[in-house]
Amino acid sequence: MIKKSKTLNPYLLLIISFMAFVFIGSFLLSMPFVFRNNPNNEWCHVGTYMDAFFTSLSAMSLTGVTTYPDGLVNTLNGVGQTIVLILVQIGGLGIVTILTFLFSTFRRKLQFKDRLMVSQAIAFNNFSEIVRFVRRLMIITAICETIGFGLGLPVFLQLFPNDIPRALAYSIFHSISSFNNAGFDLFNSTNSLIGGLFANTGQTIEATNWLYYYFNIYNGALSLLGGISFLVIIDTVFENRNPRRWSSFTKIILVMTGGLVLVGSALLFLTDGLKADNPMSIFQVIMQIINCRTAGYSVYPQSEISLPGRMICAFMMFVGGSPLSTAGGIKVTTIFIIMTSIFSYFSGKRLAPFKRTFSETIIAKSMTIVFLVVTIIMVAFVAIGFFGVTKIDGRSIDPKLEEDLYGMYLFSVFSFFGNVGFYTGLEPFFSIGAKIVLCFLMLLGHLGPMTFFQLFQNNLDKKASVHYSFVEEDFLIG
Repeated sequence: MIKKSKTLNPYLLLIISFMAFVFIGSFLLSMPFVFRNNPNNEWCHVGTYMDAFFTSLSAMSLTGVTTYPDGLVNTLNGVGQTIVLILVQIGGLGIVTILTFLFSTFRRKLQFKDRLMVSQAIAFNNFSEIVRFVRRLMIITAICETIGFGLGLPVFLQLFPNDIPRALAYSIFHSISSFNNAGFDLFNSTNSLIGGLFANTGQTIEATNWLYYYFNIYNGALSLLGGISFLVIIDTVFENRNPRRWSSFTKIILVMTGGLVLVGSALLFLTDGLKADNPMSIFQVIMQIINCRTAGYSVYPQSEISLPGRMICAFMMFVGGSPLSTAGGIKVTTIFIIMTSIFSYFSGKRLAPFKRTFSETIIAKSMTIVFLVVTIIMVAFVAIGFFGVTKIDGRSIDPKLEEDLYGMYLFSVFSFFGNVGFYTGLEPFFSIGAKIVLCFLMLLGHLGPMTFFQLFQNNLDKKASVHYSFVEEDFLIG
């Protein structure tokens, strides 16, 4: 009797390997040698283990927020910051991707079952091309981060002309953080990235200073590139340089990305660019919308954004970036499928954008994802409202945040699920229960709700093979 060999569920493998690195990172970040100003070599003297775990998960999920009261740069030394950066790189590339690259490089060819498992784990449909795709992914990442490192050097050499090693380290850190849409920075910038950059060096902020624009533009470009999907980069750079031959997937990603940035910027400018009190400039509006697509760098205090403006930002964080990228959210393709379905229903005919139609399965899957995410966000918002914030000795919450505490709770829920990680100032004050809820949001946002449902339901996307059908009946809705 032949026994069937049991293989590990690829989605379970993904979750287990992800959490294994999170726990390893949290263990290292709780060691005494990672903290600044620790002469007595005390274990985890700055914060609790929960802060170390939160930071590790935030790095692996590319969220980019810590709960250390003094911020990342004032809490962790160079060793701790390096550990965070390594976790960001692993989270951006993906553990399964890294292992596949190493095995395919130093071992013989992957077996059929291995290719199938890897393709399922990283949601890449063509399992026969999985090794080639992984190698291209690694090359693209290395090239983009190297270019980002070079683009960042003029900024940091200007800021630290007498400390070349520091300038090099800062440029490497921000290049990796930006391309992977993590949003970590080394300036302890609670309200504004550029404000933190200048304040950290003792310089005054001048809107006409070239650093103000250059630094934000190159960070925004890197984060957009990281969130555009590796498939799009491969299609447009490696395979089809002629736009007419681009795949429908590439065209959808580019059109939706450009459309969301343009429409989002226009709406945010109407709500916050034209307000009387501390209006956002056009440049800040565009950078805010770009960073809402999971980079999370703040160019404007989040607590001062109006309620309508926060709703626009929340929607952008909800949508996120593209599949097979470093971005989070429900992805632009999901919104595109739903929008197409709605327009098809109201127009009375089946639309075929880019001369392509979509199956009922992908439409149902898109709507299921939206329903699940909305449900998760609502439950998380109620839970965080229940657990609330706690007091920290010698520190107090910004009065502007206390005026609209529940509004900021909701903003934080969208930010953490979308792995955006805008720093609002509430993070160090969240209670243990609220931090645990935010950790679940980061995990679900990075791996995707459908990954967890695949653990318990093997029949997703499969049609039952039956030889009969029931009578179809319509009933009242709406």
